[in-house]
Amino acid sequence: MALEYAAKNGLELDESLTFHDLGVSAFRGLNAEAGRLADFLEAVRAGLVPQGSYLLVEALDRLSRLTPRKAIGLLGDIADHGITVVTLNDGRAYTSEDLDNDPTSLLIAVVYFMRANEESATKSRRLKAAWEAKRGVLADKPLTSLVPAWIRLAPETNKLELIPDRAAIVERIFEMHRGGTGVALIASTLNRECVPCFGGAAHWHRTYIRKILSNPATMGMFIPHRLAYLEGKRSRIPLEPVHGYYPAVVSEELYSSAQRQAETPAKHRAGQVVNLLAGLAKCPKCGSTMTRVNKGSAKKPGKPKLVCTRAKAGAGCEYRSVTLEDVESAILGSVGYLAGSAPTGAEGIDQALTDTEQAIAVTKESVESLVSVLATTPSRAIATKLAELETALEELEVKRDALADQAIAASGPLLVKRLGELEDALTAEPLDIGKANAMLRTMLESITVDYETGSLELQWKQGGVTGLTYAWAAPPDGR
Repeated sequence: MALEYAAKNGLELDESLTFHDLGVSAFRGLNAEAGRLADFLEAVRAGLVPQGSYLLVEALDRLSRLTPRKAIGLLGDIADHGITVVTLNDGRAYTSEDLDNDPTSLLIAVVYFMRANEESATKSRRLKAAWEAKRGVLADKPLTSLVPAWIRLAPETNKLELIPDRAAIVERIFEMHRGGTGVALIASTLNRECVPCFGGAAHWHRTYIRKILSNPATMGMFIPHRLAYLEGKRSRIPLEPVHGYYPAVVSEELYSSAQRQAETPAKHRAGQVVNLLAGLAKCPKCGSTMTRVNKGSAKKPGKPKLVCTRAKAGAGCEYRSVTLEDVESAILGSVGYLAGSAPTGAEGIDQALTDTEQAIAVTKESVESLVSVLATTPSRAIATKLAELETALEELEVKRDALADQAIAASGPLLVKRLGELEDALTAEPLDIGKANAMLRTMLESITVDYETGSLELQWKQGGVTGLTYAWAAPPDGR
């Protein structure tokens, strides 16, 4: 539609300033606060969009679904900067002169904004009522088929029940933990005994063990939430816990005991990040995270090493350690090279992001429709389909966030700015490990530590790889 309008009216469409806000709420005003409309407004105020330019939108409700007063204010703000807003569905143009001198244009805009706001408000009320109705019968009917991995929704009874072999594993985890076994040893024990993992996981990991130990569903408790917008931000508000919603695996006493014994990750105990590669280092063999270990004692401290978490957990990968200092020195000694060799960006990110946002928008509409139907017409088939769509939506949102990170990282001026910040962080005296790590994680997807060749492979978020050498290839140094 935009191309057709531009061609018909002799305009040149600047595709570098084409913004898509699919799936971003215009009803809450999030598109103007944090979406691509916010980017456009910033470009207008900074003078990057010259006066006399046109903003093409599908319809006024795409611009805003806020209350008419706020929506008119937004439209007026854009027009006051010399931008003509065109609605492609009816071909109407809005300028500051029209809004000031033509009562008809102002009235039409107000009516459109009133209708859009009321439609969104009605839809929001219906969706909220549907979920409230589902919560009201929690004692008799499960809210959703999305349940913990050791529970299933029995199709023949529509009741939640334990999966016996998985429930036994959960109970064993709690008993081992009560006996003083730490989460890392619990994970390695299960891996060594080849105990089947839940879901699609390749091996047991201490973080998942910790999640099981802290999940109130293990003692039968369900904590529902409702979505709310606080100070313009979407938040999950916990509601009154429902006891007995899930079939319990452990007693409340055993669950409470696990919470009292809960371990705290080392980096949280220290209160700071102590590893420059935290969250980035990857094993060259299996692709798992490499973690920092230190086998020294208080009297004779050893040098920190990087070790594959899968190997450390006894899950099958080769146990090879790398001296952390060597890797950090290679990165800190190559700051200029890293800044100069960073790729400019990957192709196709914008299109992939647009496609994913479209899929999210369509999936959200389907979820909302099914929720409305389910509120009035209970159906096992609809509930199953709703659960599948909710899972698909979560996966799409994760994919969207990853693509958005890539798109931001590939932005020319922003890339230059962040490379400068990365260089500053890595050359600061004294070095702030936490800040340097944060900047590396902003720019990089991962750093593969190849101990066989003594090289590092830095994967940039915007696409592309940079290689570094940290040591001469050497034989394994053992455990």
